[in-house]
Amino acid sequence: MTDTAGGIVISLPRGALTVLPDGATTRLCIESPDTAALQLARDMLAERLRDHGLEPDWREDLAGRQPGNQSRATVLAADRISPSYSRVVIEGADLARFDPDGLHFRLLLGPDGAGWPETDAAGATVWPGGMTAWHRPVYTVRSIETTGAGTRIAFDVFRHDGGRVTAWCDRVRPGDTVALTGPGGGSLPAPCGWIGLVGDETAMPVMARALQALPAQTRGQAALFVPTPGDIQHIAHPDGVTLRWVMRGTGETPLQALRALDLPGADRHVFFAGHKPDAQAARAWLAEQGLDKTEFSAAAYWS
Repeated sequence: MTDTAGGIVISLPRGALTVLPDGATTRLCIESPDTAALQLARDMLAERLRDHGLEPDWREDLAGRQPGNQSRATVLAADRISPSYSRVVIEGADLARFDPDGLHFRLLLGPDGAGWPETDAAGATVWPGGMTAWHRPVYTVRSIETTGAGTRIAFDVFRHDGGRVTAWCDRVRPGDTVALTGPGGGSLPAPCGWIGLVGDETAMPVMARALQALPAQTRGQAALFVPTPGDIQHIAHPDGVTLRWVMRGTGETPLQALRALDLPGADRHVFFAGHKPDAQAARAWLAEQGLDKTEFSAAAYWS
């Protein structure tokens, strides 16, 4: 937060909120670099104001619009590509914002019969049935390409018994409409001389995308965990990066695979992703090995 002539500016994750006196009232101005970021800022501000019993008088009525961080898309395919994974392909006119850095998105699965979220007069998102009634799992953009109809995105779903998205994958059909929000949730590792990648079953899609994006001269090691040999995928990656597939149930754990990496002393980055307790332990261990915060990331993909 910084003071300006006559007011204050509050920094937001992607944008800024300027608060200015305006006679007997207070004027608020939200600025963000794109419609998705602006929507997140509006939602956050509306929630904070309502927590304090305040209802602002907005300059324009924005009720009934599609939220700026939400996209609608058409399902092109939903196929079971291996024993433990399904691949869903969607296409939409406004999915281009996920390319090239849109790593993750949230799939919106609402209550039966509910319409899609829309904005209220303040431009904030209204969730039919309430936000807690919606399942909003995070998925990785496995691939993205421009088509004549807009942008096509593929994402892989790790299947598990009782999973809501597993059941959705089995019933969704080509031509169905889906909604998603994003992008969000981090980015791929920056280019470096040596890369270490370790991911469990839920992280396999993001690890696959990271491997495919590596510059050709990159060296390193990757260990990807899957439930069965039938889940092994062909993933393009630099010749200097060794890719090892580990089957669950053979005794090795993701943390053991992490500790087995042959870490160089510099020009390096380690990306670990998996169960929340494992991610926490990975952060601690990597820091103990002398890696600073720019040299590793450890993401919790489930808990």
